[in-house]
This record gives sequence, structure tokens and C-alpha cells, in this order.
Amino acid sequence: MTAGVDSRKRSLVLDSTTFSSPARRRPTQSTHSQADAFLSVLASAACSLRAPGVPVISCDSRSVIVHLEERFKLDAELVGRFLECFQAFIANEDNLRRILLPMTVSGRNGSVRSCDSLARVLLSVAPIQTSVATGLLEKLPEYVGDVEGGSGGPLPPLMESIPRLILSHFRWLDYVVDSRNLTEKLLEIITICPVGLKKEIISFLPEVIVDADHEMVVQALEGMLQEDLQLVVPILDAFSSFNLEEKLFEQVVALALSSLRSADAEDLPLVVKFLLQSATSANVTEIVQQLRENLQFVTTMDVRMSKPDRKQKGKSPTKNCEALVLEAIRSGLRFQNVVLEGFLKEIRNVEGEKNHRVVDIWLLLIIHVNGGPYRKIAEQLLFKKISRGDIGRPLLLQCIQGRGDSLQEYFQTLISVSESCLRSTETVARRFGMQIHELLFEEFIDPYHRQEVLGSLITLTGSGISNEVGSALDTLLLLATRHVNDLLPISSFINGVLDSLEGFEDKHLHQVYKIFSHLAVAAWSAGGSSNGSSVASELLIIVRKQISSPDPKYKRMGIIGAVGLASCLCREDNLETETEEINHQRSSTDEAIFLLQMILETCKSSSLARGFFYDELTAQAETTSLNGPIMNWISKHTNEFETLFLGDLENGQLQTGSLHNGALEGEIWMNLDGEVSPIILNILPMLIASDKSLSQALLFLTANFRLLSAVERVINQGSLGSIDALLGCPMYLPKYQLLTGDAWERLPKHQKEEACLALFYAINWTRELINAFSTQIDGRFEDLATQTTREETVSKLCKRVRNLMFLEFCLGECLTTFKVSLPSLHSMIENPSQSKADPRPASGKQEAKKSTGKRGRPKKLSKTAEESGSQKGVQNTLPEIGSRQQTIRDAFNKVLGSSNSKSAGAEPEEQEAQPSQSVCNVIDMSINRALSGESLEEQRWKFRPLNISSMALLSVQVPHQPCCPDSAAMLPVYLYLLHDLQLKLDSCLEAPVRKLAPWLHASAVPKAPSGVIGMSGMSALKQLAGTFKSLRKHLDCSNTVLQTEIDASVEENEGGHCSKHWQQESVAACNPPEEKFDVQMKEAAKSVFLVTIRCLEKVLAYSELTMPANFPTLKDFLLAFGSTQPVAPNMASSIAPGSMEEAFYQAYTYLDGLTETAIATSIIAATETVMMLKAVVSCAQTFTERSIDDPRRRRSNSFRTSEILPYLRGRLSSSAGNVLRSDWDSDEWKKTKGDMMQQLLRMQIQNCEHPIDYLEELACTAMPQVSSKKGKSNLGVEGYPALSPATFTIWYRVLHEEVLSSLNKAIKDIQAKCKSKVTLVKDVVTKALAEVQQCISVHVVLVNLTKTHDKAPVHAMAVKCGGKFVDTFLKGMDFFKIHYEDHKENINYLVRDLQRATRIIQTLCSDAKGQKRMPVTCRVPLVKRSMERYLFCVKALLHGTSHGDSFWMGNLKHKNLHGHEVSSQLYADDVEEDVEEEQEGSEPELEDDNGQLSDAELG
Repeated sequence: MTAGVDSRKRSLVLDSTTFSSPARRRPTQSTHSQADAFLSVLASAACSLRAPGVPVISCDSRSVIVHLEERFKLDAELVGRFLECFQAFIANEDNLRRILLPMTVSGRNGSVRSCDSLARVLLSVAPIQTSVATGLLEKLPEYVGDVEGGSGGPLPPLMESIPRLILSHFRWLDYVVDSRNLTEKLLEIITICPVGLKKEIISFLPEVIVDADHEMVVQALEGMLQEDLQLVVPILDAFSSFNLEEKLFEQVVALALSSLRSADAEDLPLVVKFLLQSATSANVTEIVQQLRENLQFVTTMDVRMSKPDRKQKGKSPTKNCEALVLEAIRSGLRFQNVVLEGFLKEIRNVEGEKNHRVVDIWLLLIIHVNGGPYRKIAEQLLFKKISRGDIGRPLLLQCIQGRGDSLQEYFQTLISVSESCLRSTETVARRFGMQIHELLFEEFIDPYHRQEVLGSLITLTGSGISNEVGSALDTLLLLATRHVNDLLPISSFINGVLDSLEGFEDKHLHQVYKIFSHLAVAAWSAGGSSNGSSVASELLIIVRKQISSPDPKYKRMGIIGAVGLASCLCREDNLETETEEINHQRSSTDEAIFLLQMILETCKSSSLARGFFYDELTAQAETTSLNGPIMNWISKHTNEFETLFLGDLENGQLQTGSLHNGALEGEIWMNLDGEVSPIILNILPMLIASDKSLSQALLFLTANFRLLSAVERVINQGSLGSIDALLGCPMYLPKYQLLTGDAWERLPKHQKEEACLALFYAINWTRELINAFSTQIDGRFEDLATQTTREETVSKLCKRVRNLMFLEFCLGECLTTFKVSLPSLHSMIENPSQSKADPRPASGKQEAKKSTGKRGRPKKLSKTAEESGSQKGVQNTLPEIGSRQQTIRDAFNKVLGSSNSKSAGAEPEEQEAQPSQSVCNVIDMSINRALSGESLEEQRWKFRPLNISSMALLSVQVPHQPCCPDSAAMLPVYLYLLHDLQLKLDSCLEAPVRKLAPWLHASAVPKAPSGVIGMSGMSALKQLAGTFKSLRKHLDCSNTVLQTEIDASVEENEGGHCSKHWQQESVAACNPPEEKFDVQMKEAAKSVFLVTIRCLEKVLAYSELTMPANFPTLKDFLLAFGSTQPVAPNMASSIAPGSMEEAFYQAYTYLDGLTETAIATSIIAATETVMMLKAVVSCAQTFTERSIDDPRRRRSNSFRTSEILPYLRGRLSSSAGNVLRSDWDSDEWKKTKGDMMQQLLRMQIQNCEHPIDYLEELACTAMPQVSSKKGKSNLGVEGYPALSPATFTIWYRVLHEEVLSSLNKAIKDIQAKCKSKVTLVKDVVTKALAEVQQCISVHVVLVNLTKTHDKAPVHAMAVKCGGKFVDTFLKGMDFFKIHYEDHKENINYLVRDLQRATRIIQTLCSDAKGQKRMPVTCRVPLVKRSMERYLFCVKALLHGTSHGDSFWMGNLKHKNLHGHEVSSQLYADDVEEDVEEEQEGSEPELEDDNGQLSDAELG
């Protein structure tokens, strides 16, 4: 066939050279004479060609066709003469054009109209169609030289081009007489035609050829496509119209896939469209893979997309082509679910950021735009990829940057996806959403789209959900920082945020004011000519009004805004070296100083507002590089600290005459410097001074010192050597003897209040001392301080921690008997919405109100007014920051507070009889706080927080003490810091929670301030990296103490020494001697052990720790807790030295070694230890998955495929089993409400090597041993002490759910094998059926237990899980049907065995209806529906496999759980039978005698 075509091609080429000569043949006389026969025949058909011009007919063209066909049938010889004359006639170019143009029809009434051309009429005459078509096509080569589109350019108009006119006549023919001949002729002609004519010929080939010629045409077109890629569009368009056989279809698809790699940009949309339309279940995988590989969209100027178009005058069609490609994909996915599912499957299986393509994002966006049931799937898949780090910023840049035209239709979708990301609780997703908004703002420069971006963010700021508001404001801040000049012209669209400042939390207010401060500074820099200059004026007006407002709420907002604006104006990086900028710089500094001075003036009347102002300045000084003038102003105003708060000491004694007569007697406390100390902190003198401004000043004491220390660090490169005297200076506080015993009871109320407040201020002062000087112990200032100085600082800090513990102990003792509401000092730093006011009124206030009435004071002087009007002037400023409208929560808390006060007043003697709190009770927050009212723990949230830098004290080296192993006497000190560390980890590592209302909290008492507000989890972990090894040391120390305490004799010998050592250290820290301030080493060790375990669990459960970028931090953490033991011999070959697997192995080995101590300590400690081990295993699994995704990690030594995960899971299962097998007291389990037991049992089952085998062992061996008789002792089963009648329901529920999970896994494996379409070996099918059979056997045993345990929860669980079990089993029916013939006996046994459980479940349903057990009856409809499906699916299985006679269905007799028929459903003649005889019958058979499958109708 090919050789014939080539020979004809050569002959046609020769003919074309002849015909295309300049001197074409002219009509001659002989030509006219030869055409007479042709003209006469046409004339007889009423068609005239004698006159010049187009032919004229006097009738319709159909009549001409009929007449010619009749003439040719009557005279066969006429056909030859007619065709000869026709060839002679069309030899003339004018004549050829005449027959190709439309004819004229002249009517009888003189009307004229056009109709088909004469050539079209002749092609419709069957006897001459083939010859006429051949003649016309043979004339085509003579005129191909006239076509201007030879090089791919535009073709001439149709009426002016003879080749185009000839080809147009082959379109839409009514019929083709000789299709093969015409096809061959067209394929011959096409080889010498220019590209334009080739495209026209190919376009009408589907109308000419028949199915038998498809192979020939496909071969010819394939050769053309290989020679000229410009033909890809018409060729694929023609292929789409063919009705191809499967083999040819595969060949065409392969041809299209090969053209995908080299097609021009203009042709790419059609190629993609053809491939998507040609996708089937057989080739969809290859098509999807090729599209992902070739549609990369790497750059906007792709090589094959950069060909210029004449009509576009140099404009690149790249973006339009991309849009067309995306539209082709969108239409293909809309109507081809097989392609859509193929894309989703392929993207889901792709792992690693480098393996993803830009088209992956586009595909997910297109599926999201198309909507339907796959929209949610695409959205979830995209979020999963984002959270795993598979789709990051580089891929997003390629997707959006430079593709504004292509994104027009997907702009709103991108906005929607970005909003969903910003609403997410995951940090990675929120960061991705911020990047989308920023890139859209950069790419779309027109006002409309930028307003849409801003509008989306403004909408999120009004959601009221904290993490959403924060994400939106972070995005706006990002735009204001990087694109401030672009944001200024449309800044009016975000000015509305300033109208809703009341609804923002403090952290959001900081973001808002930073945004508008950047805009204001940019507007001022523009000289007022910018459109955003109004932003600056509006911001200044709002800030000044808020600062001047008497309402403390607005004053607080004004302070945040003014300080933020001032810091933005005075940043050092804003300084310019140009001379013309100096004046602007000076004006900015002057404006900033004016704002700060105005705040200071307005805060003179409010000490809390002044303290908040100092804290805001401190935050800016620590985080922002401020210029010199503003730092000088701040430093100048910190000089008042010495004159206001400090007093002079002479030889370690306070100067006399400082206190007036009748005041509360005081003394010097905690003088670490001894007689050399020149200064003292005057807390008590200021508190009881007649000048109320002095007592008010104590409210900003800590804030002022925090600002002073921050300024000193900035000025002195981080050193606090110039103020180190403050670390050891004493405090003047109430005399300690007055705070205990009868002396305390004899004090008047106002002096008790003064004493409590003095201790409170001392506690916060000590906390700030620790915060400030803990920055000096990490060795960063070697040139500024000697080693001796650092050791002295460490020693003093440790003593200050003991001082802090003693002060809190004293305050807790005082608050036990005297209730007073303390001022909230932490709100100056952190102000969560729940901490704006004390949510629970103190019972002491209500007592004051009652006593007020007895004294006869005016009723208008309420309890609030009395406290606010205290002579000390402390409480009169409290409502300023905390006042707000009463909420629903406050109303409930008032009721709770009144009830608590009544109960507190009813039993005062019992409270006094209780032993005093030990230091461990104060430290350990988990100790039961039975005291009513506002105890110390309930007001701890008002304290100043410890900074994360103070956690460095956990790493200090303490000299070894001979009386305690590993400095065990320091355990209470470490415990205090560990509790604070746990609070910090809870704050920064927990995922944000979507809370719709600020009063919805788990606890009525606000959480204590963490000191890490605004700090990300990874930032906190990196700062705490140095304390990981210290945590290991403290864990070892507590473990040693607990193991030692197991021996009673050792406990008696060692306990006294530790108590003595604790007292000695307390006295050395200058604490007053107090026997009650004692420590129980065992309790302290327990608490250290438990809190450390919880901290480790919190860190390991943090999702971002296993991100590839954070692997070094994870490895450091694991190495800090690594075991020193060598790797086990069975794992040595699987674990590479120095790898992460080894780090996980060693860490797990060490932590698993603590299980024995935890079990000996308490059930809570044991469970927390196992949960921590579970976190290690989960972390290892996540790390392994993400390491596999990263090719670099696979090639490096940090990742190596091993058996580490199965090994760790096996050890975890063993550890959980050890806890369950321990002989715990039944009361211990009752305290946990079964939650811990469920978690332990699930971990043991899920992580063992063969879960279903262990389930079978429990169900068949252990569970039947549990007694069901009432009054039986709650003793555990032998070998399973935790399994008793009291815990039977818990075990029963867990076993049912785990069996259901095992069946679900087995059925999913079966479904996967069905979809794989791979012929399965008989052994594989047998193994799969055996797994299902084992699940059914365990399920049947569990259901049978309902006969002996008649509790409603047990029956409800059996019915619930029974229905789900049947539904899951039915999902494998397709697999059973396929393999029924080969495994008939096994499948029949499955059905019969499951039938035993279904009959009992039906009996349970009927029994529950009779006894009206609502927990069971509410599940009956769903369960019976499942039973019906099971019944008819089994029937369909047997009938579909030609075994329908093996199935019969009848009425199942109504029996109870013991197998006795219920009399209500017996026939009338059977009712009279003896009931006793009926009860003597045996158990009913669960299957018929002949082994046939049976079941009953369900009524």
C-alpha cells in the first residue's frame, strides 16, 4: 500500500509541474467542439452553459440529477462521451470556475435565485460520480501554486481559490459510490498540497471514508503527522470522528500522546481535549501520567509556546493558550468521571514536593470549580498535600506568578481555597493561605481584583474566631509591609477595620495598628500627595481620642496603637543617609516622642494603664531596633525606678522613721547580699503610706523593672551588670510572725489585706527578677562577666526560685482563711478574652457586704464601692482594665460563687482542722483543691508570667549533696519550673481551637499566663533545645527516688535527711524558718516524673516537629533521651549507626525502661507513660512517611528502610499489656472512668503483631470467665486483673470495635484485589477468606456473650456493632461471587457462621422491644435493614452462581436468648400445651439438618 502511494505521488508531482507552468492551456476551437456532447446533455436537462457566466437552469437541481441519471441508464455509451466532453470543458480555467460556482435558477415569473453548483450536481449523479470526482481532484495540482498558505499562512478567500472550491464540493455529499477509490485519490492529492489545503482535506475525510478504510487512513495520517506537526489539530479532529476498532483506537491514542510532547502551544488545547475524550478505564492511567509529565507550565514563556502570530502583532499567545488548555481540561473532567478519578488517584499517590507539578494544583482547582461530589475530595486532598509540605511556595509561585490572564476564571476559586486555608488550625495551611493572597495581590494589579483580595481578608477579620482573625490580619500585615505603595491607593477599603476595634483581642489589636502604622508612615513619606494620606490622619485622630478617653478599655487600645505607631516611626532601618530625608526623620521622631509623652501624661491617673504602657514599650524595645533619640527618651523615664521603689540600707538595716505608728509591722525579707546590700525594695512602706499614689505605684512596679532591664540589655549588648544589685536586694514585707497562728487571726481586716497584697507584689517582683537575670546564665557575655559572676548569678537565681515558692506558700496560707481579690498584673502582658475580669466573685466580698450592713453603713456603699474605696487605693484602679458588660458566664459564676460562699461559711471549723498545705500541694496543680472561694491556684492567672528564658534554670548545675541521690532536694524547685514549662508547651504546641464565644471554656478559672503568647511552637522548641538533656537528668533523678522509695527501710533512712537538706537550703535562701514549708520527697518525685512525661508527650505529639525542615530539632530531642545500651542483636542489622532510626530506638528503649517505675507509682503515671510511648511510635511513623517523600533523605544515612516500626509497635503493645496485667485496685480504675483502660486495651490490640489472634484469645478465653451474677466480687480474671464484672462493658465495647476494624481492613484488602484485575493464586484467596472467617468467629463469640450478660449496654453494643459488621461483610460480596466456584465450602461456611450471630441479634431486637430497652430499640431499624440486605445479598450470590436451590427462606420462630419459644407467637393449638414441657427442650439448632443456608423473614 505504501509503495503504491509513493509511485502515485511521483507521478502526481510530475503532473503538477506540467500543470503549474506559467502558460496554461487556452481554449481552442477543438475544445469547444469536444464539449458539444457535454453541453447538449446538460441542455436536455434544462441546464444552459452556452452563454458566458455561471450555468443557468430552469428547474431545481434535483430534477437535473434525476434526468441525468435516467439518460445514463438508457444509454451506457453516453457516459463515456459525456465524461470526455466534461474533461475537455474543464480544461479551460474559466469553464472550471463556472461549474464550481453556484448556478442560477430562473423561474417562470422571472425570478432568479442561486442553487448548488454544476459540479455538486454532477457529483450527485451516481453513474458518473467517481469519474467526475477524479477529474476534479486531478485538476487540483494545476492550481496549488496560487494558494498563498503554502507555508502555513492564511488561505485565500473561498470564491477566489479554485483549489478551495474544488475541495468544498466533497463536503456533505449525500452518498459516495466508490469510497475507497475516492479515499485513495484524496490521500494521493494531499501529499502535494500546502498545509492549508492539507488541513481542509483531512477535515472532510471522515465524511468520505467507510469503516473498512480506517486502517489505511490512520497509517497515512500518522505518516503525515510525523512529517509535519502543524497537522496535529485536523488529524486528531478527524480521528475523533472515526469509529475505530480497539486496536486502531489504541494506536491513535498512542499517536496523540506522542504528539503531546512536541505540539505547538496553539494546538495543545485540542490535543488535551482529544486525550481526555479518548480516555477509558484501560488507558486512563497512561493518559493521566503523560498529561502530568508534559503539562508542566514551568515558565510563562515556554519554548513551544513562544511562536509569534502575525495577527497578534508581536504579542505572545502564551497566557491565552494556557487558559484554553485549562478550559479543555475543565470540560474533559466535567463529563469524564473516569479521568477525574484517575487524576485524583495519581495526585494522591505522588509523594514529595519535587515530584509534584504545577498542573496538580490546577487540576485540583478545576475539580473544585466544577463542583459535584468530587469537590470536597479535591479540597481535602489539596489540604492534605499542603499540610504534609508536598505543595509549597515554589510550586505556588509557578502556578500563579505571571499567569494573570489564565487565572481570570479561577480567581474566585483561589480566593475560596485561600480562605479555607486561613481558617485551618494547622500552621502550614495558614501560611499557604497567606501566600496565595499575597501572590494574587501581586499578580492582579487592577483595582477590582485587589479589592476582592482585601474584601476576603476583611470578611475573615469579622468572623470572631481567634485563629481566623489572626491569619487574616497577618496577611494584611504582610501586604502592608511588602506592598505598602500598592496598598495605599485602595487603603480606604480596609479603613473599616478601625471602626470595629472593640471586638479584637490584644494580639489582634497589635496587628491592626501595625498595618495602619505602615500605611501612615508610607503616606507621610510620600509628602501627603499619596491617596492614602487620609489613613495617617485618621489613625492619629483615633489614637489620640483613645488615649484621652477616660474609659480604660479605649485607653488600653490607644496605648497599643500609639506605641506601635511610635516604634514604626522610629525604627533604625527607616533611617536614610540622604540629606533631604533628615528633616523628615526628625519630624517622625518628634511625632513619636509626642505620642509617648501624651500617653505618659494621661496614664498618671491610672497605675495599671501606666504599667501596661511600660510593658508595651518593653515589647517594642526587645523586638524592634529603635533609633537613638527614642531610646534616650525611654532610658530617661526609667530613672524614676530607683527613687520611687528603692530605699537605702545602712549595714543591712532599714533607716528608722520610715513607717508611721499603728501601721502593720514589717521586717527585711530575703536579703541575699547580707550587710553589703545598699538598697531595699520598699513594698510594705509604699503599700501603707498615707500618700495613695505610692500604693498605686506598686501596680506598675514589675512593668517598670521589666522596661528598665530591657533598656539595659539594649544599651549594654545584653548585659545587666549595671543593675545586678537588684538580684540580691531584700524586700520590706510584713513581719513573718504576724502571718501565722493566732497573730494572723488577731490582725484587723485591712492589715490582712495589706499583708496579702504585699506578698502578692513580692511574688511578682521575684518572678520578674528571675525573668530578667535568667538571660545572663547562658554564657553569652564572657567578655562582660567573669565565671565567678555567672556562678554567683546562678546561685542567686536558684535562691530566688526558693523565695518565690515560699512567698506563694505564705500567700496560699493567708488566702485559706482570708479571701481577697488580687489585682491582675499579668493583663499588662497577656490579655486573653477570658481574663479581662475576675470571673468568680470572692466569698470574702460577700462577707464584707453582710458586715457592712451590721455596721449601719449606707446601703449605697456596696461591697464593690467599699473595696474600691479602700484607704490603700489599690482596688480603685482594678475596674479600669477589667470592666466590661456582664456576660452569661458571669451570671452563672455569681450563682456558683454564692453557693461556694455558703458552703465555705457553714464549715469553718472543718477548714481550720485541715492540715496546712505542704509545698508540694502548692506546687502541684493536680492536687485536689477542696478549699472554697478564691484560693491561690484560682488566682494564679493574675500573676506575672515566667518568660521562656527562665527555663534555663532547669539546666543549671547544682553541687552534689551526699544526703540525696543526684541532688534530689532540688526536685521541688525543678517541679515548680516544670509545671510552668508544661503550661508553656500547652499554650504554644496545641492546635488552635475554633471557639465561637469567649465564655465557652472548659474551666471556670482562667488559665495561668504562659509567657509565650505570639510565639510559634517550633520557635519555643528551638529555644528549649538546651533544656532537653536537663529534663533527662530530672527524669532520672525522680526515677531513682521512686525506685528507692519502694523499699520501706530505705525510705525511713533517707526521708529525714532530705527534709533536713531542704530546710537548710531554704534557710540559705533567706526564707523565714517554717516547719510547714516542708517537702515530701516521694510526692515531689512522683510529680516531677508525671509532669516530665506529659511534657515529652506534648512535644512528640506536635505535628510540625516531623516536618522535613525540623528533622534536626527532632533528632536532638531524641538523642537527649537516648539509651546508652547497645542495640539489640535482632535489630542491629536493620538500624544504621547515626540514623534517625537509631535515635528513635534508643529514645524508646530509655523511655520504655520507665514503665516499671510508673506501674509501681500509680495508674495515672503508668498510663501517661504508655501514652508517651505511643507518641514516640506515632512520631516515628510520621517521620518515616515524610522521609520516604523526600528523595534526599532516602539517599542519605538519615533514612533507611528497616523494621523499626513493627519492633516499636510490638514493644508498645507489650507495655500496654503490662499495665493492664498489673494488680490495680478497682477504685483506681473507677477514678479514671474507664478512659485509660480503653486507651491501653486499644493500644495493646492494635500494635500487637497479629491483632485478630489476640482478639480471639480474649474473646474465647478471658471474656467468658467474667461472672454475670449480681453481688459477685469484682475480682479480675486470672491473667487479666483489669477484666472484672465492673469493667466487662468497657472490654466488650473495645473488643467489638476492634473486631469490626479488623474485618474492615480485611474487606478493603479484598476490594483492592478485585480492582487490581490480576488473577489471584488459590492460596491467596484462601488466606483472605481465612482472615474474614477469623473475624466472624470472634464476632459470633462476642454476640453469644449476651446470653449470660443481660445488661442493656452490652446488648446495645452487640446490636450496634452487629449491624455494622454485616454491612462491612456485604462489601466483599463481589469477591465472594468471583471465587465462589473454587471456594464454595469456605464461603458457605462464612455465611452459615455469620448466620449464628444474626439470629441472636434478631432475638436481642425482639427482646428489647418487649422489655422496652431504649438503648437497644433505637438501633433496631438500622440493624434490621442490614439483616435484610444480608439475606437478599446471599440469595443473589447463590442464584448468580447457579446454586439457588441451596437457599431457602422461612419464618424464624420467636425465641428468647435461652432458646425457648415465646408463647405469644405460637399457634393457637400449641398454646394449650404444657409450658413446663416446652421449657425442658434443648437449645435450638442454628442451621438446618442438610446444611443448607437459611434465615428468617424479618417482621
